Amino acid sequence: MNAEEHDSYNKKRPSQGPYSSNECGKKMKQQEEECIKSEQHNYRGFASLPTDVLISILCRSPASDHTALRDTCKSFRTTIDSASFKGERATSGWAEVSTHLLTGEELYDRVNPNGPEDVSLSDGDVDEDATEEERANKLRWKIAEKRVEEIIDYGYSELGCMDEDYGYHDITMDIEVDGKRCGSMHLVLLPRGVYHNYPFHEAADAHSSELQMVGVRLCDSVGRLKVRSIKNEELVSGEAGEGGFLHIKTVRINEAYQPMDCTSVVSEAVRSALSQPKLEGKWTLVTAISDYQVYMTTEEMEFKRKVRYGGNAEEKERADKRFWECALLDTLTLLRIGFKQIPETVSQKQNPYWLFALPCFLNDPIKSFEEVNQIPLIEPPDLPPEPIGVDSEMLESMKKYFINMRQILDTLKRTKLELDKSEQNFSDRLAEMERRSAEVRTSIERGKPDHISDESWAEMVADVERGEEELRTHSAEIEESIQSAREDHRNQIDNVAMPIAMEEFQVEMTALVRKGGSIRKSHAIHCCSRFRITQFIDFLIDMIPIEERAQVLSSWDACGLTPLHCVVLGTPEVDDKDEYLDFVERLLGLGADTNVKSARGVTPLGQYRLTMTNKFDYNNVFGIRSGDEPAGWRPFHRKMEGLLRPYRGETDADVEAKCAVLDNDVDPNVLGEGGDDVNAWMDDDEDENMEGDEENDNEDDEGEE
Repeated sequence: MNAEEHDSYNKKRPSQGPYSSNECGKKMKQQEEECIKSEQHNYRGFASLPTDVLISILCRSPASDHTALRDTCKSFRTTIDSASFKGERATSGWAEVSTHLLTGEELYDRVNPNGPEDVSLSDGDVDEDATEEERANKLRWKIAEKRVEEIIDYGYSELGCMDEDYGYHDITMDIEVDGKRCGSMHLVLLPRGVYHNYPFHEAADAHSSELQMVGVRLCDSVGRLKVRSIKNEELVSGEAGEGGFLHIKTVRINEAYQPMDCTSVVSEAVRSALSQPKLEGKWTLVTAISDYQVYMTTEEMEFKRKVRYGGNAEEKERADKRFWECALLDTLTLLRIGFKQIPETVSQKQNPYWLFALPCFLNDPIKSFEEVNQIPLIEPPDLPPEPIGVDSEMLESMKKYFINMRQILDTLKRTKLELDKSEQNFSDRLAEMERRSAEVRTSIERGKPDHISDESWAEMVADVERGEEELRTHSAEIEESIQSAREDHRNQIDNVAMPIAMEEFQVEMTALVRKGGSIRKSHAIHCCSRFRITQFIDFLIDMIPIEERAQVLSSWDACGLTPLHCVVLGTPEVDDKDEYLDFVERLLGLGADTNVKSARGVTPLGQYRLTMTNKFDYNNVFGIRSGDEPAGWRPFHRKMEGLLRPYRGETDADVEAKCAVLDNDVDPNVLGEGGDDVNAWMDDDEDENMEGDEENDNEDDEGEE
């Protein structure tokens, strides 16, 4: 006890004289012990508080004081180390969140904690009489030299790891809460523009399937935006036109900092990562796809894996519900820091949300969870359900027959191509032989030379005439043989294979309809349109009640597509262009409506344009040159555009989807999917500086048009 406590204690002691007996002494000693216990109880302090109260008090302390507080007493140390304390710091907003961008050297050291392997001193590195200290110094110098070489060779850079071929950066960041590493974040940074020696889509595809999907959907082959919602924001801010394309791949954080699905720590971590000084000025557009794994706990992930293969319906429904709850939480997390939804990517339910942000979006304060809950998310329209029961059985059966019929038709097409090729080769050889025969005939018609006898000349003329006759006979035989082969193959398909398949198909479909199956609910017309099986479409239409036919031909399937959308969803090839046209004309003749939009907001015309744009962009990215050039497609393109053009007018999405390669007489090798000339990337001042060459000026004008 200190002096004040001692005085207080003396005041409380009973006033008695000196101990007169053992009994009196024991009584006095007992009173002293009771007073000491009473004082100790009164002076226990914070440590005596209930745990929840202690957490509420300590969580308000700055992170810099946590070490000192932990050393104060066991109670404080246990409290600060607990998951409840971390959760309270996160939910109350007192947690101090930051990120640390790992440089290439830090990544190398993390992957190779023991430094380079197999580094040793050789005979020529040090003198024979070198001391142990000199040898150790030389070895350390050699290890450091090897470390620098490997950092350069492996592509480590200031931003992490750089791919030398495509120029993109894989960026890794540590998430730190209250000064301790508690998670990580992975991002990808791709430069954009025509001044790079690679196509943007090729770089995205080389990185990962996710980045390839995002890059193709949002940008053209050189990285220019083709999505209206982002373009509109660009017009306001002027930021997203070119520059770095940043994509958030993954965010993972300690579960203790996400109590009750709290989004505060992740929101602050993402904002901190995008505001890193090393990334300043290096990106103009950042995208992300909502990720359920950010908020799903280890236990929930294990439960989801367990019920995927062996759970009952109730367990699967519970797992799916939690799955989408976590995906929505990640979406709200990004909305809190300024991200916006990309409406063009909303197509069907149970697809993750796509979001984007520009640098200017990050200037506003982080929104509260209540505020972002008031932001309406764009949801896809309600789609027809997947076929179930007999309808599902009918759909699977149809797929089997359609695949078989598709193989038959493809075989017929391949055989026809082979026969066409043989006939062309024969025609070329025949033309060459006829040319030579004509030259010989011409020389004979000039008359007999003086040095050749009449007998020899007569034999030569007879040989030429026999050769011409044999040539005509041989030509007729080969032509007859080719035509016979064509006829035999056509008869085999038309009179044997196809009638048998058609009969079996009709019998099985009729039986399934009698069991309660529905042509409409099974999406049979959509499936047939996807495979372009003209031979079956009439039979399927006849099985639909007359009053429902128009509705079925213009209705959505479970993917939000009409039969016309399904036809042009596939990529046409040179040899089957007529097949696409014939099937489209057949559906239109049956009453299909070209004005109906898909779940993505495009009419069949817009879907066709998207398909053709992707086709030529793919060929351009991978350098495919097989005679499949735009000039040969333009007659087909004009006819298809005329067939599919909606009489109510094109939608904005249809206009955005225009295929510039086919709509303009320009070289597809200098075009992206947006259709503008590469010079459109230049500033106006640069265009003016390039004036003077009349040919270049004309090309620039065409690009602007």
